[in-house]
Amino acid sequence: MSAPFRISRVPPGAVAGGAAGAWMERLVKLVPAEILAVYLAGRSHAAAIHGAWPLVCLALLLALRIWGTRVPGKGPQWPAVGVAAVSFVIWVFALDGRILGLSVSPDLASLLVLVWTTLAPLLYRGD
Repeated sequence: MSAPFRISRVPPGAVAGGAAGAWMERLVKLVPAEILAVYLAGRSHAAAIHGAWPLVCLALLLALRIWGTRVPGKGPQWPAVGVAAVSFVIWVFALDGRILGLSVSPDLASLLVLVWTTLAPLLYRGD
């Protein structure tokens, strides 16, 4: 499978479900569920590395998303990588986590997850 996270701009009629189908496809590719699962699975065991676990997961996210959006001749989709990274950081805060000692109210971050997840597919539509 070549570039499984790459987002292609397609006419709404070309995707099953029209514009809503295209929005949902972008949503699925922009929310980093694979790294959120890794973060949650390792969070309780990561106390020994003193807050570095979210950074380890962020580095994994960047590596996977750069690889997963790269195609020969075009390189990675940097905007999609950036949106996925922002999504991960917001989710960490919503799960009452910290990054570099920073935290946000989990209630506020949870609301941000709702807004960001809804808008992210509208911010980046692919190339």
